[in-house]
Amino acid sequence: MALNRFYTIMIIPENSSKPRQYQIPAWVVRASLVSLPILVIIGITLFLDYRFVANQVFENRELQSENRKLRQNVQLYQNRMESLESSLDRIENFSARLKMITNLMDRDNLSQLIEASPPNASSNISGNDATAGGASPPLSSFDLQFEKVSTQATGLEFNLHNLYELLSDQKSFLNALPTKKPADGFLTSGFGVRVSPIGEAVEKMHEGLDIANSVGTPIRAPAQGTISFAGRKSGYGQIVIVDHGYGLETWYGHTSKILVKLGQLVRRGQQIALIGNSGGSTGPHVHYEVRVHGIPVDPLNYILEN
Repeated sequence: MALNRFYTIMIIPENSSKPRQYQIPAWVVRASLVSLPILVIIGITLFLDYRFVANQVFENRELQSENRKLRQNVQLYQNRMESLESSLDRIENFSARLKMITNLMDRDNLSQLIEASPPNASSNISGNDATAGGASPPLSSFDLQFEKVSTQATGLEFNLHNLYELLSDQKSFLNALPTKKPADGFLTSGFGVRVSPIGEAVEKMHEGLDIANSVGTPIRAPAQGTISFAGRKSGYGQIVIVDHGYGLETWYGHTSKILVKLGQLVRRGQQIALIGNSGGSTGPHVHYEVRVHGIPVDPLNYILEN
């Protein structure tokens, strides 16, 4: 049976009696049947390839976005690390300043000396020896680690700052302690109960030290402070009183000449008066008292020099 050489397609219009027909070569039909699946496969392949390329473009955009975020995070961490390094630098500065005042004494031991009971005046004369006092969203592991280090550094800086303030205050307290002898000379009477050298021979409380020397011997401030009195008092003659703060006062009686004025600031070792024999005195000397909140205490508990 011979193969058809043509296929005829007839088109009959609805409103026309004249039909139309078209002849299509058989090889065209056969070629179309063979090429159609190939075209479909090519189309599907192109579609899938397009989808793949589109996904790659999307993933590239996501990677670019993540890279931007990573760069921003790196910059953020770098800034935070610089801030942390700055905090550590401040801590080092605090440490250097603390080393300058590490020779401070323990104020509690000094308080115990202040509160000690008064000795007998006669047994309190031991040459010029001194008694010294003692001295947000969940964080990544990196963020958590950084936060921990940062918190520790901040806490350390805070503690060091408080310690520095405390030590600075103690340094100021030490500057106010009367740790030097007010004058050169011989200790003729100590702090405590003694027989009064003037009037009736009765026991009375001697509220300071008597340091004897020739008239005109310099009397020097044993610590920094402010002159709160400079004049005459009954029994003391010409007297200078220095307010050192922290409730501490020092008194210097029987002077021959006062060299300072009321309200004047004086430093440790500054000359403030001259030894004399004014007031109720049996010979040239300085009557030296240390008072804590108005209560006389033994000055030897403060003097740190022989």
